[in-house]
Amino acid sequence: MADPALSFVIERTGDLLIQKIVFLKDVRRQVERLRNDLVRMRCFLKDADQRQDEEERIRHWVSEIRDAAYDAEDIIEIFASKVEFIKDKGLVTKLTYYPLKFVNLYKIGKEIKSLRMRLKEIADSREEYGIKNLGEGTTTHGEELQRLRRSSPFNEDKDIVGFEEITKSLVAELLKEDRNRRVVSIIGMGGAGKTTLAKKGYNHADVRERFNCRAWVCVSSIYNHKETLRTIIKQLNPITNELLDMLEKMQEQDLEQRLYQDLEDKCYLVVLDDVWKEEAWDCLARAFPDVNTSSRLLLTSRNRDVAQHADALSKPHELKTLGQEDSWQLFLRKALAHGDNAGCPSDLEEVGREIARRCAGLPLAITVIGGLLLAKKKLKSEWEKVLNSFNTNLSKSQSGVSAILELSYADLPANLKFCFLYLGLFPEDFVISVRKLIHMWVAEGIIQNRDAKNLEETAAYDDVERLCSRNMVQVAEMTVDERIKSCRVHDLLRELAIRKADDENFFQIHDTRDDKISAKSRYLAVHVLPWDENYLGSSTPPLRSLLFFNVHGYMENISLNLKSFGKLRTLDLENVQIPYNLPKEIGEVRLLRYLCLRYTSIARLPRSFGCLRNLQTLDMRTRATVVVLNFIWKLESLRHLYAYDIRLDIYNIRWNESLKIEGLKNLKTLSRVNFDDIMHNNMITLTSLQKLGIWVDDMSEIDKLCMHLSEVGSLKTLQLYFDGSSQQPTLGGLSKLHHVTELKLSGVDLRMLPPDFPPNLSRLSLKFRHSTDDPMPVLEKLRQLSFLKMEFEFEGPEHMVISRHGFHQLKFLQVGRLNHLDEIKVEKGALPQLLCMRIRDCGRLRKLPEELKHISTLDMLELVDMPKDSISRLAADMAFSVPNLRIFDS
Repeated sequence: MADPALSFVIERTGDLLIQKIVFLKDVRRQVERLRNDLVRMRCFLKDADQRQDEEERIRHWVSEIRDAAYDAEDIIEIFASKVEFIKDKGLVTKLTYYPLKFVNLYKIGKEIKSLRMRLKEIADSREEYGIKNLGEGTTTHGEELQRLRRSSPFNEDKDIVGFEEITKSLVAELLKEDRNRRVVSIIGMGGAGKTTLAKKGYNHADVRERFNCRAWVCVSSIYNHKETLRTIIKQLNPITNELLDMLEKMQEQDLEQRLYQDLEDKCYLVVLDDVWKEEAWDCLARAFPDVNTSSRLLLTSRNRDVAQHADALSKPHELKTLGQEDSWQLFLRKALAHGDNAGCPSDLEEVGREIARRCAGLPLAITVIGGLLLAKKKLKSEWEKVLNSFNTNLSKSQSGVSAILELSYADLPANLKFCFLYLGLFPEDFVISVRKLIHMWVAEGIIQNRDAKNLEETAAYDDVERLCSRNMVQVAEMTVDERIKSCRVHDLLRELAIRKADDENFFQIHDTRDDKISAKSRYLAVHVLPWDENYLGSSTPPLRSLLFFNVHGYMENISLNLKSFGKLRTLDLENVQIPYNLPKEIGEVRLLRYLCLRYTSIARLPRSFGCLRNLQTLDMRTRATVVVLNFIWKLESLRHLYAYDIRLDIYNIRWNESLKIEGLKNLKTLSRVNFDDIMHNNMITLTSLQKLGIWVDDMSEIDKLCMHLSEVGSLKTLQLYFDGSSQQPTLGGLSKLHHVTELKLSGVDLRMLPPDFPPNLSRLSLKFRHSTDDPMPVLEKLRQLSFLKMEFEFEGPEHMVISRHGFHQLKFLQVGRLNHLDEIKVEKGALPQLLCMRIRDCGRLRKLPEELKHISTLDMLELVDMPKDSISRLAADMAFSVPNLRIFDS
């Protein structure tokens, strides 16, 4: 498909015809003709795809079709939203607006007629470009992709080969007896494995033992001195609100001084990953003390001059490309998921070795092409197709890596191409929340035509996995149950996405303060705020998405003239400094589906907010309580409502009125609302509700709450937040919640275990203030429990005992902040399915249970925020018993 954006817009137009049939019945025939015109135009796009890289006029031809398709979708949705708005009004208002309906019908008919004329002119011009009709429809990608073994920031890539000797050299350099502060450097081209090698050195047992203070920061090409300093300081200190507020207010010189003081008496190791410019090093160098503590800085860069500038006496470790045999072994691991010394099917070896040779020894290139092949049938003909396409792409590009990346992009189905291009909106090295990304993709309508509504988010997550399995996207963090929690895009692949998006006029990125909005922008990402604070109101581009990133350090407010953005679907204002109240014009953005106000100072939503009938995700986790009028129940498309504290405006409601939420049939997530608001709503009407978070206190009758929720059959996750009351709340009635499989209880005064639990509970998270009793005898009887996480504030038991009958289904166990815990005993036969155990901030714990060594399933032990002497002792005790030992410093 020549244009993935165009492909999904055409399909979206067809979906809208089905959805809006009631409102479009008087102009339906015209709309159907318009869509048929677009579908016919798509027949020529495959031929255009093969030639648009060569001919500017063909790219322009595709661009004209795309603009017409976008305009068609906008016309249908805007008209339908106006009719829906009238439909919900009272009789008098309907009579008032009735003549307007005919005006709108006439207007949409006229606009469609004009669009069809445009498409006819575009179609007539195709013969001038020599574009052939290749037949209707597009090829589909029917094969399910296999998941590759993926790495994360916390795990080294076990598939990397050829690094053994250079790793030894790197570690020796870091441990060299030299009291002076030295800079150890790794250099190499993008994708050569610099970060992977640095991670091997950083996590090496001898290195962890040597340095009592470690930190890791990615500098990248767009260098922000303040943010880099803040990132390091946060890793060296306990995170508190006071620290965060202080760091936000500090100037550069103050931040440098604070970091210097934090490191002054330490033997520290700080990794500066991906340093592009000598100026970046010069800014940072003065913050790192050189006071005869044998400290080290580990620097990675693509530029040898940067490394030599940082330390002229230190010879950089240069990552060369892999040799022929190492390339072949890595290729086998990635393309066939083989381990060490595994062979290749004889009929594939010749073509496979040729593909590996064309990768020129670059690990990233081999990894990406291997991911592509892993998804294909293991047939010689399939591999030959890749090799032939590989040659074509090589002839188009000066860079072999670029050719490989272009090939992988070309192999993506149309919907995955769109998803991949969308990731280019995020800043370099940005860690992307998968949950947030999925909400955005669904809001954009990318997934809509492929599954029923209730499966859209599942399909979106599958797309994230597909992109990861092809190594087009990197896994940043996994959950305990092996789901992708966050991801990032390698900078070379991000460059590819930006280049492709630029070719297709897909989006615009503002990364300098002088950027202006293009009149044709439909997707805009703001990475740097412009000098003109009113620039968002200075033009009226047809924006569909407006996203802000990394602008929280700016003190000036930004003015939003929302009347200019009537076609907006996605608005992400996270961390943006905007006025106290959201502008009332927000109600005019009626196509809006995703709105994020997280970490803003917005404390009130206007009455017009109730007009946002298409809104699917609302994130109100702001810095203050959000005051609203009683309009949430009107947001009929709402799926996810996130809040820290939401309150009704007491000056504009009736006495004793509660927040109304009943009737929201699409709502899946509701967090966090007050106990009284839940009790005053008929929760059975929330037929899709899966996750619910509630604020409770010592006056809340939990038994009645559980009875109230017992009939909500879709509810799977319940979170109860205790607001710091002085008495222990009554926690009876949880056994009534047969549908709940995940329970989270947290609050500073939760002092004892509930008398009962949901009978089908599989996941449990507890956060206590005081508990002198061992909770294990009660918890180990929860027969279906597979995940248990416990944290105790201030006090906790001194001993814990897991009996031989305990936790037969448990796969993950975390105990944290147990400052009084001396010993954990595990009897023989306990925890037979345990995969991972995490111990966090348990300073008095001297020894781990001997029985852990005999649990054959135990794959990982994590020690988090533990004293250095405890880490050394516990790690030495378990080093030869657990395959993976992970240590995280505070």
